Amino acid sequence: MKTIIVGFDSFDPAVFEDMAGKNEMPNLSKFVNTKGYSRLEVCSPPQTEVSWTSIATGADPGGHGIFDFVHRDPSTYAPYVSILPTKKTVAGEQFIPPYIAKTLFEEAAEMGYPATALWWPAMYPARPELPINTLPGLGTPDIRGQLGVGTLFTTEDEKKNKTAVTRFESAGKGRFKAVLNGPSVATKSGPQPITVPVIVDVIDSNTAKITIGDAQLELRVGQWSDIVEVKFKAGFLFNVHAITRLILTSLNGAVRLYSLPLQIHPLHALSHYSSSKSFAKNLWQKVGAYLTLGWPQDTTGLEDGCITDEQFITLCDTIFERRKQIFFYLLGEFKEGVLASIFDDLDRVQHMFYHNRLDVAQAWYKKLDAFVGEVNQRVEKWGGKYNYMVMSDHGFTTYEQKIHMNRWLAQNGYLTLNDGHTEGDLSHVDWSRTKAYAVGLNSIYLNVAGREGQGIVGAQEIEPLLTEIQQKLLDWKGADGNSVAHRIRLKHEVYNGAYTRLGPDLVVGYARGYRASSETGLGKIPQALDEPNHDHWGADHCVDSDVVQGVIFANRELQSFGGISFRDIPFLAVGKHLDQSHIKPPSQQVGGHNQKDLEERLKGLGYL
Repeated sequence: MKTIIVGFDSFDPAVFEDMAGKNEMPNLSKFVNTKGYSRLEVCSPPQTEVSWTSIATGADPGGHGIFDFVHRDPSTYAPYVSILPTKKTVAGEQFIPPYIAKTLFEEAAEMGYPATALWWPAMYPARPELPINTLPGLGTPDIRGQLGVGTLFTTEDEKKNKTAVTRFESAGKGRFKAVLNGPSVATKSGPQPITVPVIVDVIDSNTAKITIGDAQLELRVGQWSDIVEVKFKAGFLFNVHAITRLILTSLNGAVRLYSLPLQIHPLHALSHYSSSKSFAKNLWQKVGAYLTLGWPQDTTGLEDGCITDEQFITLCDTIFERRKQIFFYLLGEFKEGVLASIFDDLDRVQHMFYHNRLDVAQAWYKKLDAFVGEVNQRVEKWGGKYNYMVMSDHGFTTYEQKIHMNRWLAQNGYLTLNDGHTEGDLSHVDWSRTKAYAVGLNSIYLNVAGREGQGIVGAQEIEPLLTEIQQKLLDWKGADGNSVAHRIRLKHEVYNGAYTRLGPDLVVGYARGYRASSETGLGKIPQALDEPNHDHWGADHCVDSDVVQGVIFANRELQSFGGISFRDIPFLAVGKHLDQSHIKPPSQQVGGHNQKDLEERLKGLGYL
């Protein structure tokens, strides 16, 4: 067996088909000409971490247990990050794998073949007991255990929405000092961050020498540094190593230096970053340094105005180039088994530019098509039989209106806040008078007696209540007169498997132009019902799965399948449908976080 999977996160069929019709996608169009192209039915909801996990396992969320970016602990209603679950041990809080369902990579290994998965979401922490080579994707935290925000150093009084801001102090003519906060350590007065000094020595109006800890480099304004290694002294003979990149954004009047989130150093990881450790080390030494954060394309820094559009695009370019180099290095050594790699820059670019600079997104479609041409040249030289697939996890659409779902539930009599509160989060809900609540971007839960900690909805009420809410949501019209929801699906209509009972009772499939607000994702209840989206993040895919279908290209005829689903991918890749019957979900879900911890952990995730 010899299988190559190239994943393009958010590669949209409508954009592709339009560009292919204009002869702008020559390499991928070759698959169309040989009937090796099809739109791909994706899972519900079409969120990145949900969809790629469904593709890897051939199972919907009921079979693998990841339903949304944010889940809740039904006993306490406390939300938690689905792709970064933790458990408390005697050694403190530890990350645990987000799911245990069998993947096509495990199946290949059991068949006696090597398997490699590059930048696949929800694969952190690595599972060293599995004979699979991995570099994890979305869900990989920074060294603080969060999904990662950068730091802006500035001489001015500035405040950003999510980005940490640190003030530069003058330390002489042309010299400015600050400290960079690293991970926290326990002290007598509570957790305190370890710090390293940051010094800027201005050389001229366009250049400065930067000192960060033990590292020194010279930067021009607007220039990204190479990857910088930073060492934090955490105690006697114990150091925490991190990596980042820096960009000097201003020396004219104000001095501004921006640092990407501090990321896990793959050669000095304190947890199971990759599988195996030697795999990550070999790529670092043979190919070059690479960023490790699950979301390294810094959309938060762009949203907060810390970097410009062009600086963001340049960052995406460099991430893509290094990942290509890693992929081609492994492809050069590939003899048998499965080699799969996800390239997710297009997703980040479309979130920020699809709505108002489509030309920027289209340039990335052309870039990915050219990459496919490079891969084609290599695999076409192979003799014998092999499987070669290019696919996406979903497409893309506009995001013009933010929907505050908990406010809708409150206005329609399904959710009640405690007396004295007109807004808040789930901790402010009067559960004795609440029948339904929303947490996550596409999820609504009933407050079921015997399941939720303070549930009031009895067994006989569940079905009629679900039908009532479903119909009202389908009847809801937005300010533009269009339907807010494309489809509202009942749990048992879309989920099948051992985890189904843990999932949301209603899956909200938003219509084009609408999406749940970040407040909804976090379980909040603002006063407004909806609001226009004026964010830089102006396009999305967390809508109904029919609105954002994916794509699949293959070196085999696909038209006779009569429609291809995410469920078919393991069979196409390794020749088998995966048996998930061994899965036994836990008797209780992972414990939730308090609201402050949740929001801190999710800051770097642009969706929320």
